[in-house]
Amino acid sequence: MRAQQRCLAGVLCCLLGGGAGAEDFIQDSRMSLRYGQSYWKENANGGVGPTRDEWVQAAQFNFSSGWYRDVLGLDYSYGLADALHVGSKADSISNLRADRSVQNPHGIAKPLALYVRGRWVEEGWTLSGGVGKKSRQLELYTDDRFTRILPAASLGQDLGYERGGLSLNLSRIEGFSPRNESGWSQDLRNYRGQKIDDLRIYALGYVFPDGSKLRVEHGVARDYLRSSTVKLSRSFALAPGHDLDLQAIWGRQQDAGRLFEYSGVRGLYEAQSSHDARHLDLALNYRFSHYYLGLSWNKVRGDDFDRTFFAQDHGTWNSSAKRFYYFGLEDEALLKVASGLDFTAFGLPRLKLDAHYVFSNAARGYEDFSRSEFQSLLRYSFDGLLKGLELAWLHTRFRTRGEPDGVLRRSISRGPAGIVSHHSERFFFNYTYRF
Repeated sequence: MRAQQRCLAGVLCCLLGGGAGAEDFIQDSRMSLRYGQSYWKENANGGVGPTRDEWVQAAQFNFSSGWYRDVLGLDYSYGLADALHVGSKADSISNLRADRSVQNPHGIAKPLALYVRGRWVEEGWTLSGGVGKKSRQLELYTDDRFTRILPAASLGQDLGYERGGLSLNLSRIEGFSPRNESGWSQDLRNYRGQKIDDLRIYALGYVFPDGSKLRVEHGVARDYLRSSTVKLSRSFALAPGHDLDLQAIWGRQQDAGRLFEYSGVRGLYEAQSSHDARHLDLALNYRFSHYYLGLSWNKVRGDDFDRTFFAQDHGTWNSSAKRFYYFGLEDEALLKVASGLDFTAFGLPRLKLDAHYVFSNAARGYEDFSRSEFQSLLRYSFDGLLKGLELAWLHTRFRTRGEPDGVLRRSISRGPAGIVSHHSERFFFNYTYRF
């Protein structure tokens, strides 16, 4: 990883000292400075879950260059964060990492991105690539950019090819930078602390002539876990201002070798001789005027769909079952109802409200099982003199009940799809100045 840092620094010096070729690199660049605050008040409301009372702040500088000789570019970001207040009754903190106690967390000071990108454009096709640290966004793996005061990132290499409606991509990830800690990156590790050499994700995308979209991805954390997904989507214009979006997703995850914890992970996963979980997700979304209504259904089969590519991974699941926690137990089926609007009809077009309710009532190996989530997000983006200022309020009520039957399940899991309850009020303030 240190060799990769030195390589990136060398490329940066060449770009900045490139004479006439560096003109577009500088003139077409974009810079921004973001200052944000978040306040979280959370508890388990009588169940099992974290208690949080944290008020944190952060500053983030972002730079994205133009293209050097239409071939090379650079992205750089740096972030600082610390605590303004942590309540005395809090037993958990999420935006920062606790030091000797939750009430005295570590601050954050680190590069969030240092990424050299390249492209080669010919008539009809484009070859692209990059190396370094950035927040990657894939179907199977996503570095969380929005839910914490600073984003997560990963270290690796990327390669892409586009021709017409076809796209092919390969991403290799060898390091991870958590959203709540300082440092350049960490090795990928399992729950026993053993190193996972890398995570590789292969992707194929295709846009059909009728507008339908296909996305296929396969990811392998070496000797640990493999996962695949197939996503098909299509939008229909029913009438002017009325559209229907349809989507189907199939996914699978399996154990992939000697680093998988077959003996279990205490409090998270029971012992198993193999792991093979599958899910099917069906969704429709109806958009009209300044409103939308959505309905989703997801069913898990095989084992619990709750594994991540490495222990530090914050979790990615491209499905309606990935909510505050996973609706991912074996044989768990959910129904999700969603709606949203902007307030243009009331003279406030920049005020938006999104809400959903999700519930399930059965899971293999649990008695008296039920799980539900209600969530609303109210956002306002200012314009005019206050352009760049955004305020948001996230309200969540997540509840899970159930007891192991003693036959198919012998212990309660507190993992991503476990028996956890979480009531949350989160308030966000962000101001971004673009140079």
